[in-house]
Amino acid sequence: MLFRNDLRQTDKLQSLQLLRAVAVMFVVVSHCAHELVSLLSGKAMRFNEKLFPGDFGVDLFFVISGFIMVYSCWDQFGSKGSALGFFKRRLIRVVPLYWAATTLMIAVILFLPGTVKTATSDVGQWIASYLFWPYQRDSDDMIRPVLGLGWSLQYEMLFYFVFSLSLFFSRTRAIFGLLVALVALVFGANLLRSAGGHSGTLVTFLSHPIILEFGLGAGIAYAYCRGSRIPQALGIVLVLFSGIFLMQMPGFDARIESARAVLYGIPASLIVIAAVLSSGNDQARIARPILELGEISYATYLVHPFVVGGVSIAFRRSGLYETLDPAGLVAGYTLSVVALSIIISYLVHYLFDAPVTGYLRRASKTLGRSRTQAA
Repeated sequence: MLFRNDLRQTDKLQSLQLLRAVAVMFVVVSHCAHELVSLLSGKAMRFNEKLFPGDFGVDLFFVISGFIMVYSCWDQFGSKGSALGFFKRRLIRVVPLYWAATTLMIAVILFLPGTVKTATSDVGQWIASYLFWPYQRDSDDMIRPVLGLGWSLQYEMLFYFVFSLSLFFSRTRAIFGLLVALVALVFGANLLRSAGGHSGTLVTFLSHPIILEFGLGAGIAYAYCRGSRIPQALGIVLVLFSGIFLMQMPGFDARIESARAVLYGIPASLIVIAAVLSSGNDQARIARPILELGEISYATYLVHPFVVGGVSIAFRRSGLYETLDPAGLVAGYTLSVVALSIIISYLVHYLFDAPVTGYLRRASKTLGRSRTQAA
């Protein structure tokens, strides 16, 4: 969940905006499919919500995130104050909208009890959610914040912290150290789990191999910034191979989850490689509507769960649930969620997210100058 300010230093890499738009649409459609299981109950014999690999969208986001952090900080490695400045910018970017969405979810739990199946009224979970701290909920033992999809942002914040430490070192040492640190985190946590037989929430959280996908993106950025390129024809082959590989994979389950960094992370990495390393793609120009989808992808990611729930309630209460056949219900529901998610997230981004983060950036710079002058 990145946004366009990370790319304003250059007009290159519009292909990444395209990928962010694709990634968030994967996630939205995935959550539509999950909701359709309930809506189609009694209307269809069976609906496989995992037939479409929508979970892959998060993996694509993680690889993109790893790429952008290295790319945008390429000239900051080893610079004084770069680590603190980087982490401060990330907090400003991520926290306001996530806290707002988390607060809205808590309000839904308090005032519309029973409408959210997985969220709880556990105050401990709420506090942990605001702090991006992993919390294992009692209902299903999954490590999730009160706004369920915020689990990915917890991993993002972990990566930002590790990456900020790498900025203390020179570029090559920093990238190498970053990759080693990510592998050590995952390997060490898994070693603790296997040795102890039982591990706490934090160790379980750190043991997930999905963390390695940030490292894959960082490695691709290193190759890109060092001038590595591949023929466009090879890039097309990589995308086609990744698409076929994903579509042939069985429905997402615990086995895929345990090997996610390979089964989803490798295709995501190949797609990012094709997007940024293919000769000429760094100068590619993408249609403005697609760029806007990438621009608002963070807002879309956080807003769409509320749209999914709201549209589901509307379909049930309006009679559309009874009148539409299964195919019509799938199409109508999915298109409604996608369209409303885009419209609402566009408004949220430009009326709340961008103004708030812009104000915080300006205030942070002003405060920084004041401290420098006072010193």
